[in-house]
Amino acid sequence: MKLPTRRQAVIGGGLLAVAAVAALEGPRLLRKRYAPSPYDDLLRLLDDRDADAQLGEAVLADRGDFDADAVAEELRARLAGRPLSDVMREDAQQGRVTEADGWVLPETLALLCALAAKAS
Repeated sequence: MKLPTRRQAVIGGGLLAVAAVAALEGPRLLRKRYAPSPYDDLLRLLDDRDADAQLGEAVLADRGDFDADAVAEELRARLAGRPLSDVMREDAQQGRVTEADGWVLPETLALLCALAAKAS
């Protein structure tokens, strides 16, 4: 059996390294990018920002006065390093829900969707 040359081993190792980086970083590099907004720290919590923005339009339609900066500050305080799922569960348990376009949403999620609509 013939051993690979040094050149073949280096090229093979380089290809393996590129494949590993592509496998680990590919999804992050290929996801949709959005224009920067002052709410990106909150909007990164959403899975599908486009769909959430559409739902956010329905939330905004029911709210005449929506101060995005004040809502963002409220959400930052409410979340304060906690998982979104925990905060939404707490919203539901405490009856803080909002109806938008036939959907009943935890208040935190509804406000995040409204911010996504404002940012798009």
